[in-house]
Amino acid sequence: PPPKTELQLEIDRIYDKIEKLIPVVTFTHFKQTTSARNSKVSLVDPRKTYCVGEDFVVQVDMFDHLGNRKTYGGDFIRPRLISPELGASVSGILDDFKNGSYHVHFPLYWAGKVEVNILLFYPSEGVAALWRSRHSSQGVVSFEGKFEKFGKVAVTKCGFKLSNEDGKEICEYHDPLYEEVYHCYKVPNFTCESLNEMRGYELQDSYLTPVEQQIFQRYDFHNGFQTFKGEVHHLLSSSGKAPLPKCQTGMSSPLPSGYFYKNIWNPVYCNMAVYRTGDDFIKCLQGKDLFLIGDSTLRQFMMHFTEGINIVKYFRYHQRGWAGWALTLEALNMEKDIYVSYKRHGFPLEHSGFYYFKEDLYTSRQIDQRAGGKNTIFVITMGQHFRQFPLKIFIRRAVNIRRALERLFLRSPDTKVIIKTENTREIYAPVERQGDFHGYTQYLVLKEVFQGINVGFVDAWDMTVASATVTVHPPDYTFASIMSLAFTFAC
Repeated sequence: PPPKTELQLEIDRIYDKIEKLIPVVTFTHFKQTTSARNSKVSLVDPRKTYCVGEDFVVQVDMFDHLGNRKTYGGDFIRPRLISPELGASVSGILDDFKNGSYHVHFPLYWAGKVEVNILLFYPSEGVAALWRSRHSSQGVVSFEGKFEKFGKVAVTKCGFKLSNEDGKEICEYHDPLYEEVYHCYKVPNFTCESLNEMRGYELQDSYLTPVEQQIFQRYDFHNGFQTFKGEVHHLLSSSGKAPLPKCQTGMSSPLPSGYFYKNIWNPVYCNMAVYRTGDDFIKCLQGKDLFLIGDSTLRQFMMHFTEGINIVKYFRYHQRGWAGWALTLEALNMEKDIYVSYKRHGFPLEHSGFYYFKEDLYTSRQIDQRAGGKNTIFVITMGQHFRQFPLKIFIRRAVNIRRALERLFLRSPDTKVIIKTENTREIYAPVERQGDFHGYTQYLVLKEVFQGINVGFVDAWDMTVASATVTVHPPDYTFASIMSLAFTFAC
């Protein structure tokens, strides 16, 4: 085989780093898998009171459905510390001892009554099964392309890779700069260039064994463990803390990256401005071009600007809400000189209906086509439409975006760029197609790829875990804080 390119080597390096985190386990019966109901949670240092600034540490000991202690780790756990009456919550840091026990560290950021909420999202056996199933095929979504020529139409199968079927020619859609490629079976009497529309539909395929599927059919693993309640007393004088600098691009985002208090996100490493009104956003965006590139979780930004706070008006789009999901959208405020566009990240996109995709471009191509400058803001996300495919496809896209940003910063170092990680989504989303474990590994990829580059990193994964958001388009205060953090970085 030809020697690997620099890009392929970088993709392999990141993939290998993530694969090392995946438990290698086999089991023969569902009852050998981790049971939330049988597992135990205890305080490492039980006291009546704790002080703000201390670590609150919880031990989790895992047992299977037969009541046997687990002897290995790798469970996918989502821990939170919450004070519902204060509108306060934070995610925990997991320390996996690889022997069935875990410590969860919660830094204490506020005073009041707290409770621990630990969700066993998937047992380690499920994690191993999902990783294997994700890499057992080209994906659990299949594509059809529509070719059009002089009014004639033909539909054919497309995908990242296609097998050689007897006598069928294959059209290759190759982008050499980004080493991106997908294919369609060629239709006789149509040229490859006449591919016009695309749809991505669920295959109903599963690469899980029947015993593995049992794990995901039983929803008791979504049970939290029993919760603890305790008091945190504010014994530190609040004036003792140095004020944090304003959130700026180039800052690295730790874990946890922040916490909610009174339903407002407080990054632990910088000071976020709270954007509430249309005027707040106008102050930031006046005289600027804002490019939203990604999926519907950024279209949500566009809908907020046009239909929520009404600071810009759609240009040549006369619908509302999610209608016309495949469209590139533009909105303007002529008086305040604001331009906003929303464009998707290009192939792959899962949607059962055909959509015109000739204008779709890879995110890296969209960046490469822009001059940038001090009045240009990019907000970039991706993830939800990649969970259905092997992880290397996502890694390639992320590394290409980073490279395009490096080129952008050479020509226009004062361009503002914000990377938004994906959101958690519905708990009962189909596990192989949309499950949050696939999203979590992609989140780890983004954290790895966008280190040490001058972007604002909006850790929407941490925010949606902290607020226990189980809808892909977060409501209310979670969405408001995602917006506030993004535009604190931008302005």
